[in-house]
Amino acid sequence: MPAKDYIPTKEGDIVPWTENFVQVASANAAALGLGTVDITALKTKNADYATKLNIAIAKQAESKAATEAKNIQKDSVIDSIRALARQVQAKPGVPDSLKSQLGLNIPDSNPASLNPYQPKDLSAEIGLGGLCHLKWNRNSNPQGTIFLVESSISIDSEWKIIGTTSKATYDTQLPSAKGHNYFRVKAQRGDLVSEPASVTFASLILLSFFLII
Repeated sequence: MPAKDYIPTKEGDIVPWTENFVQVASANAAALGLGTVDITALKTKNADYATKLNIAIAKQAESKAATEAKNIQKDSVIDSIRALARQVQAKPGVPDSLKSQLGLNIPDSNPASLNPYQPKDLSAEIGLGGLCHLKWNRNSNPQGTIFLVESSISIDSEWKIIGTTSKATYDTQLPSAKGHNYFRVKAQRGDLVSEPASVTFASLILLSFFLII
């Protein structure tokens, strides 16, 4: 079995090992039969190696940080694109030619396949800090269907779109700390929009939820 190499294999261990070697060798040069010129040359080489090693480590850290920053920004760009694209796809009347110029997918123009179904079983749950988790039944709406999430301070008040999603869930911060916040969801495919799911409302005061038929 070959003897274990006495020089460390880890780069981080080579510099201190060599520094110790130089220190002991310098103090005992005559007894070891070593010349001071050779010991000094090794000391200089080790110092230069330590400098280059530190530079390389710093560059690696910079490269890793730069890659992580790049990936975070790329994800941010993609998220923003998808959010804007969902708004465009959800807006009635936007011509396919304009969507094509944006580079977006053109929805199926077959009316039979576009006809959306009314979402079902809309419910809401309040989480920490007033975060409201909405969920509903897709009711056979296929992938590619956009759901329009609307909110109002009362059933008779103006309904405003607070977000769009292709999923059957949506999280939103309750817009009003007092009273009730009403929500409803519609399904959209192309320019066709379904009737809304039954209205649900959430209250930070009551911390309970009710379904309005």
